[in-house]
Amino acid sequence: MATLTAIDLACTGRPKVLVFVSSTSAIDTPHYVHLSETLARGSSGLRGISESDDLEGAKVHLKTGYGQTKWVSEKLVLEAGKRGLGGYIVRPGYVVGDSRTAGELFFLELMCDSGVCLLVTNTDDFIWRMVKGCIQLGVVPNINNTINMVPVDHVALCTSLAAVTRRSDDMRVLHMQASPLPTFNSVLSVLSKYGYGVEGCEYVEWRVRLERHAVEDNALFPLLHFVLDDLPTSTKAPELDDWNTRRLLVEEGERGGGKSVDDELMGKYLGWLVGAGFLPRPASEKGLAVMSGVRASGRSGS
Repeated sequence: MATLTAIDLACTGRPKVLVFVSSTSAIDTPHYVHLSETLARGSSGLRGISESDDLEGAKVHLKTGYGQTKWVSEKLVLEAGKRGLGGYIVRPGYVVGDSRTAGELFFLELMCDSGVCLLVTNTDDFIWRMVKGCIQLGVVPNINNTINMVPVDHVALCTSLAAVTRRSDDMRVLHMQASPLPTFNSVLSVLSKYGYGVEGCEYVEWRVRLERHAVEDNALFPLLHFVLDDLPTSTKAPELDDWNTRRLLVEEGERGGGKSVDDELMGKYLGWLVGAGFLPRPASEKGLAVMSGVRASGRSGS
């Protein structure tokens, strides 16, 4: 209903550009994983799933209600585009903290104790639960799947550019693809670099140890049904071609193209989460800058 209302508003009176923020959850099916692998081996010139794909490959087999609602909403917006509505569908993956501050800025002064705005982040995200759960367990699994983590400031930049661009004669998709793509191994291996006493092991061993020691205060406890199933398979995600996004950035004079999460930025995120009380301090703080004046949000936050 909200999507239909937004479409109706954009079409009422003077035509307006509609920018709909969706999610890669709308294409999270085995069809697109296999198609992405095929494209990577082929000579199409695409770096992954095309932004012009019709979404029919996700008509079935979407596992979550969230992904299903995003798929339906995208279909409604694309149909409106066929009928003359101009704008963009922004399709990000895992949206993580600002690449400069490591968090998300809330501008509401009423949320602040001293009139200074708070920086917050959502600790209920799977990624941060995974990080904390591995720290609590003392081991990290060997999973080399890519993980499309994109800083929120890059997503916000692309979304705002889409809203003000002059090109509004049709409906286009903007893929938010991290470049280069991090992997679970690259993200979790950073823990030992910044002083956490974790060791690596194969996923099957990690799963057994988690199953034996999982208690309610482990961050992964609410997700046991997911992480104990077959994480190397269930976390496979299709890679995306982001030609529209890269062209938009160039046309608007922005440099650098896609953004990603490297070891240095992960260090910022870890320092943030320690400062917010979500993560314990590492035994040896190897260059970890713990932030102050930050706050975690979510059931697992403090």
